[in-house]
This record gives sequence, structure tokens and C-alpha cells, in this order.
Amino acid sequence: MIVTNARRLGLYLLLSFALVSGGLAYWQVVDAQQLASRPDNPEVIAARRSAPRGSIFDATGKLLASTAISAGLARRTYTDAAFTHLLGYASLRFGATGLEQAFDDVLSGRSDPNPLRDILDKALSRPPEPKDLSLTLDQRLQDFVAKQLGASVGAIVALDPRTGALLAMTSTPTFDATPISGDPNSAGGAMTRLQSAADRPLIDRARQGSYTPGSVMKVFTAAAALDAGAITPETTFPDQPKEETQGFTVQGFRITEHDLGQGVQPALWPLSPAMQVSSNIFFAHVGLKLGAERFLEYARRFGFCAPLQIGDSPNALPVGTSYVTARASGGGCTPFADDVELASASFGQAQVHVTPLQMALVAATIANGGVMPHPYAVADVRAHAAGAQRSDAVVQRYSGGGGSQLVGGQVADEVRKAMVDAVQAPLGSLYAGAAAVRLYGVSGVDTAGKTGTAQRGGNLAPHSWFIGFAPAQGGGTPSIAVAVLIEGGGPGSGNAAPIGGRVMAEWLRLQSASGG
Repeated sequence: MIVTNARRLGLYLLLSFALVSGGLAYWQVVDAQQLASRPDNPEVIAARRSAPRGSIFDATGKLLASTAISAGLARRTYTDAAFTHLLGYASLRFGATGLEQAFDDVLSGRSDPNPLRDILDKALSRPPEPKDLSLTLDQRLQDFVAKQLGASVGAIVALDPRTGALLAMTSTPTFDATPISGDPNSAGGAMTRLQSAADRPLIDRARQGSYTPGSVMKVFTAAAALDAGAITPETTFPDQPKEETQGFTVQGFRITEHDLGQGVQPALWPLSPAMQVSSNIFFAHVGLKLGAERFLEYARRFGFCAPLQIGDSPNALPVGTSYVTARASGGGCTPFADDVELASASFGQAQVHVTPLQMALVAATIANGGVMPHPYAVADVRAHAAGAQRSDAVVQRYSGGGGSQLVGGQVADEVRKAMVDAVQAPLGSLYAGAAAVRLYGVSGVDTAGKTGTAQRGGNLAPHSWFIGFAPAQGGGTPSIAVAVLIEGGGPGSGNAAPIGGRVMAEWLRLQSASGG
């Protein structure tokens, strides 16, 4: 009995020794590099206090972020607060956010974007070599966009609908990230002030804000219903004219029209004039004809009901989820509760909540012939340049990857025509005419757009919205799509629309000046 127990004990000791030896071998050999580079490793934290970091430049080579070593500390400096929410910050005390976090391994040199070089660097135990980033965003447009927002709380997103390259993306209010990215002993006070600010400047409203979209959602509803065959551009609803004044009763609930104003009288409107006057009644009928299941199907195609991202993994920048119904407990959108919710969602009310980036992508999809581009903000990775001049040595290039066909090209063209009419036709110009780029010094170019005045309930002022693109004439090549949101900004026609027009016009001027 004693001999048997001794053998068992010996066997257990041998097994234990084998497990410990195997674990040590794995951690010291196989997983050593990963453990050594983990951001919560005390040695990594200590090393990063004085480690160099790659710089960030705009699309034209303007320096936006750089690091200098002073008194043994790596101090990060940012040159333009209009970029703060996109770039984020790299703080010795608070970690990293935004692109600083998404590309932290590249900027710090812990990994190389080229897999082969990355393997060789690790195999040969080469010291980290920081890399620089070049953005797709142009500082000239970014600063112009920020100026348009001014003291308003809101966000603007502008992108190239053909490629998905972000041209500008800003959120207000913003802040200077330099104080929280330098000396960790003084960073705490700066962060406390930001966290306690009533206007919540830390929130990136362009990709994290969640807002009722109002009538800009009608662009999606029209595209989905046309593509599904639920309507044609000539479809009308016989009861719609009287319902404009008497209301449209759905399951006992009365849907009412917004104040048409401008001396406009109700009429039997097909798609284009209904888009021009932004008829809630017309689009409620369209949503019901499309049906709840197909509405949700197309919403998911367009990126609603699931998180989006800017760029590709593993360096993607996350974007908040946009919803067309209530948020499901396990993620995604719940089914529509009833026809009342479906009808209201069709003109951007009920439980619909979106990010400005999501709505910019809706506009871009129509501009791009029904293909939704994949958004990205980093054009390339380059060898590190110690000064303010960007290196010419490109290590890795990025692109949007071609996009996804969501609706047919003919469908996108029909929606495009309705959106051009919504800005430029005699009826539509009464509402969204302030978005026309021709008003801002760009002649011979059509503008497509849609305003939104998103009701919030109670005595809260509605959100002001505009989405659109230019050039928008048939056979043209749109080069910019935008979404403008002003929190509590009132009617979209009076606030967001002129901002959208000025932003598009400015980009067209910049392109013309550079020969683009």
C-alpha cells in the first residue's frame, strides 16, 4: 500500500514538473514576444515613458501630431484641435484613443504593417522602429468644416463616395489633446476638466453620437422600396392628399404632416415632389408597402443594426451602431413592434437612431451608383521622419477595397434625380435650396441633397440635418458626400443645408485649384 502511494506521488510530481516546464518553455519561447509587448507589462509602460512615437500628417503632408523627448518623458503635441476626435490622444496616464489607439502598434514600432517584415523583425529581435501615418483627410477642408460648425454642438462627415476616403470628419465641441498627452502628473487636471464639462467634448459625435435622423432617412426608404419593387418613381397613394391635412391613421394612431409652409398645397405626389416637400405621409405609405421584414433586410444591408468601422482590422476605428428599431438585448435591431413604428421609422422617427457617419454613407451609396464604399482615414504608413517634413518612403498603402453593391444602379439614379430636385427644382428649392453649391461660387455643378428636422419630443429643439453630394448631374462623377448634424439646430433647411452646401463647394474649389 505504501509502495503504491509512493508511485502515485512520484507520478503526480513528474506530471506537475512537465506542466510547469512546458508552461515556462511556452512563455519564454513561444509567447515571449507577445508578453514582452503587452501594453500592461510594467516594463513596456516604463519604456514608453521615454520612447519615440511616429508622427501623423494630413493628406498634403501637414504635421498634425508628433512626439518630443523632454526631461526623460515622451511628450505628444497636437497642432489642430479640429482633428482631435479622429486622432484621439496617446497619453502616458490615460492610454490611447482614436487613430492613436487603432494604430498604436504601428506608431510605436511594436509591429510592422507588412506581415513578412513583422515576422523578420520579431525573429531577429530588431528594436522597435516607429512609423508615421498619412491621412486621407485634408487639413484645409477639415479646418473649413470646423469653422462652419463654430460654437454649435454637432458633427460633419465628408468622404469621397467613390473610394470611401474620409475628406473631413469633425465633432464639436472639441479640445486640445496636448495637455493630457504630456506630463502624466499634470494630465489629470486637464482630463478632469474635460470630463466635467457640460457640453461633453470627449464624445466624438461623428462616429459615436446617436441621433434621431428625421427626414434624411427618406433617402434610405426610397432606395430600399425602389430596389425591392415596392414602388416606382411614379407611384402615388390616392388618400395621401387629404391625409396631408387630416392625418394618416395607422392602427388607430394618427400620423400627421409637418408644416409644409411656403404656401405649398397638398397634391397627389409621386416620389420626386414627395421628396422635395419631404412628405411624411407619402413615406409612411412607402414604408408600409415595403413591409417590416424587407425594411429591416435593407437596413442591415446599409450597415444599420451592427457596428461599423473605419479602416480594416486590426487597425480599424470602431463606429457606433445605428438602429432602425429598438436595440435588441443581444445586439442588433428588434423586429418592428407594429405598423405604427414601421410607418414612423420610414420618415426617420420612432426608434431610429443613427450616427452622422452612417448617414454620410447612405448619401455616398446613392452617389456611387448603389455601391456603399468602405470608409477609411489612413492613406499610408511611412518611414518615421524626425522633423515636420513627411518622409517619401511609403511602407504600406491603404484603400477602401471597392465597396458593396446595396441597390441597383438604376435605383440609385432615380433617388439621385429626386435628391437633385429636392435642392434645385422650383418646389424643392423652397426647402433645401440653400444647399446648392452654385450659391457658393461653384457654377455648372448640380447638387443632390435632403434636409431633416428630427423631432425630439417635449420642448426640445429638433436636430438639424442635411445629407447630400456633388457633382450630382447625370453622367457626372460625385467627388464628395456629406452629412451635417447640428444638435438642437432647428429646421434642416435653415441651418444644416447651407453648411452642407458650403462644405461641398469648398472641396470642389480645392480640387479645382489642385487640378483634381
